[in-house]
Amino acid sequence: MKSIKFVSAIAMAAGILVMGSAQAQVFSGGTITVTGAVSDETCTITGGAGTDSGKGNVSVALDPVGASVLAANKTANHKAFNLIVGGPGQGSCVNGKLARLSFSAGGGSNVDPATGTLLNVAGDNAATNTNVQLTKGTSGTTIDLNNAAEFVESMTPITNNTATINMGAQYFATGTATPTPGAVTTRVQYTAYYN
Repeated sequence: MKSIKFVSAIAMAAGILVMGSAQAQVFSGGTITVTGAVSDETCTITGGAGTDSGKGNVSVALDPVGASVLAANKTANHKAFNLIVGGPGQGSCVNGKLARLSFSAGGGSNVDPATGTLLNVAGDNAATNTNVQLTKGTSGTTIDLNNAAEFVESMTPITNNTATINMGAQYFATGTATPTPGAVTTRVQYTAYYN
């Protein structure tokens, strides 16, 4: 008797669901694509020359620049720095591969959608009309943080479980007005991987 009541309850619930779904109308559909990666290897990232030598989180200090030197849409005080991927004995950093550093398209809320540079988020003391532009390699080629395809790559393959990624940072004057004096602070998140 118990099983008959249970089956009847399921049949009644199914009938209610069918009635409820008969009232719903599908008006559109689409596809949700989710991508990702699973890596069996990890390498440490430490700041090299031109940084505070931090592990994972790295700071780069640009030399001060005079507001009158930084004309609109110009750059000043480029500072080269590098990140060290892995290290001797870190077998998880596979020799022969190229280390890469990528940024999320738009890089988050700190990216200027008009220029692909990093917004100054120094707060009340912030210099106006002043962003920070990242560069890649030793050539100083600019990085457009609005472009999802942008990445920085080590110049040579991982050797002795170590690779160096060369980058740079510089002031970038925005707009048409001369920047006003003040502090400059910004940040961007990166992902390191190799291929």
